[in-house]
Amino acid sequence: MVTIEEKIKLFYKLLSQSMDKQFTGELKELENSFESKIQKLQDEVDKEAKEIEEKARKKAETKRAESLSKSKVIIKKDIMALKEKYYYIFMDKFNEKLNEFVKSKEYKSYLSKIISNLITEIKSYEKCDLVIHLTKNDIDNYSDFIKTEISKKHDCNVSFKVSYDIKGGFIAELADKNLKINSSIDAVLEDNKTYIMQTIFETLEAGDYNG
Repeated sequence: MVTIEEKIKLFYKLLSQSMDKQFTGELKELENSFESKIQKLQDEVDKEAKEIEEKARKKAETKRAESLSKSKVIIKKDIMALKEKYYYIFMDKFNEKLNEFVKSKEYKSYLSKIISNLITEIKSYEKCDLVIHLTKNDIDNYSDFIKTEISKKHDCNVSFKVSYDIKGGFIAELADKNLKINSSIDAVLEDNKTYIMQTIFETLEAGDYNG
């Protein structure tokens, strides 16, 4: 026969087992819920961290690109300033050589060549009044030579005027025909300015300029 004491112990045992199972189940649910919340929070933190990193990376890249762009602009300006400097240095030296040329013996041959070109240009204008614009030095030294050369092949009245705007060569003008032929050295230089600059810059870039 089961005593009351034994019944109480049995009941207590069953109750403990029931409570243990319930507690274990609730604890498991709580753990799962907690793990889920922790994982969700971790995902959110990771996502936010990645967004912050991405923004920081993009900001850094933007700043780097801006700095690089500014550096390129500065370098380009420095290069252009250097090229311009050496261009003017070259042109100063070139003008020195040009001044030497217009005083040399070879200059007369150059004048003969452009006189020949002039005669070809005006051959259709007979008995014209031709005004030749020359430097003061060329009028003093070559006016007779120029007039003689033109008269050999063309019938026209030749007169001369001093020009302070040219370095050499001449500008021929048929006033009554409204025709001006610029055969000055300055015109030749201007016509070839782009080629001259390009050649100078290519030489500078190749490192062939020795100052």
